Amino acid sequence: MECPQENGDGAELIVAYAARALDSEDRAEFERHLEFCARCRDVSSAQRALWLALDELPPLRVSSNFDAQLYRRIAEEQQRSWWQRFLPAEWPCRPAIPVAAVSAILIVAFLVKDSASSLALQQQPQPKLQIEQVERALDDMDLLKQADVEVFLEKTAPREQI
Repeated sequence: MECPQENGDGAELIVAYAARALDSEDRAEFERHLEFCARCRDVSSAQRALWLALDELPPLRVSSNFDAQLYRRIAEEQQRSWWQRFLPAEWPCRPAIPVAAVSAILIVAFLVKDSASSLALQQQPQPKLQIEQVERALDDMDLLKQADVEVFLEKTAPREQI
């Protein structure tokens, strides 16, 4: 038999062996394996000690109407809405949930609105410039610079007296 701890079946097999839930053929095969495998033997003995300790515990008393109470509680849980199942009734911030939900919706709405308006601005067609227009504008700027330099020189140069 291959070691069950090496192939991944070790925990289930050892627990079943300690709980005496294995059939006679599997039990005999596992006991033969325990003779050769110290690791499985150690885990198995620890598991057997645990089961013996559990067997020594006194049984807990269950109330006579346990089943009725259990089924009533299950029915109550099924009738509650999905969000009530996750939040206890005595949770102090429970009224804040609708306020938080509305706030989240408003934030999302403003973000969507802003992104839509920025997309609209980006999608506006840009006027196409003709090369001739650009050349004329550059020529006009050169003329203005020359005129400005001449005016500046006239103001700063000393005037001749007539």
